[in-house]
Amino acid sequence: MKDLLYKVGGEREESGRSTATALRRGFTLIEVLAVIVILSILAALLMTQLGGARDTAEEGATKTILLKIKGALEEHSQDAGDFPRSSPGQDLGAMPNDTNVGAEMLYLALCKERGAGAGTLDRALVNVDEDKLIARPAGFEVSDLFELEDAWHNPIAYIHNLDYGREFQYVSSLPETGETHHAVVKAKKNQQTGRWHEPRGYQLISAGLDGQFGTEDDLHSFQP
Repeated sequence: MKDLLYKVGGEREESGRSTATALRRGFTLIEVLAVIVILSILAALLMTQLGGARDTAEEGATKTILLKIKGALEEHSQDAGDFPRSSPGQDLGAMPNDTNVGAEMLYLALCKERGAGAGTLDRALVNVDEDKLIARPAGFEVSDLFELEDAWHNPIAYIHNLDYGREFQYVSSLPETGETHHAVVKAKKNQQTGRWHEPRGYQLISAGLDGQFGTEDDLHSFQP
């Protein structure tokens, strides 16, 4: 009888231990799932913050590029007596297309041999429309019509004050998809006065984060 009671008691004890172990395992699994969910939420928040920090850094880098170009334009103006035209001269011959012309004129003026931006601004070039001149222009080793790029690898539009009334065709690349985006770029006016920004100078315009000219995130060389 004593042995029987011990056996029954032992089975109950083992059963209790098994149930407790199962419960502990069940709670452990729930805890692991909860931790996974929490980590996923934290990772999503971190990625959002990192993405915002990256966008801010790229915006700051583009503003720095605009300042560098402005400095080179001032140096060019002191030597040449004026800022570069944003429309091509007859000395270049026929242009391959009418896309990104102002940006290409900026490159040709500043990045030629002994130009104000040679060795500095020509470290970051892009040729979104992949065009080139028939003949190699003076002061260059290649005939490619490059553009100075912003932090998103899109051309920075350039418009001389004599061309403020013109419409320029620009091609950019959308950062999310890499798709080509076409836009008409025009010089900007002060919304309060109705007058051109920088009426005796020029305007530099970056398409900004979205890669599209004419949207709210555009960056300018002047205070909008």
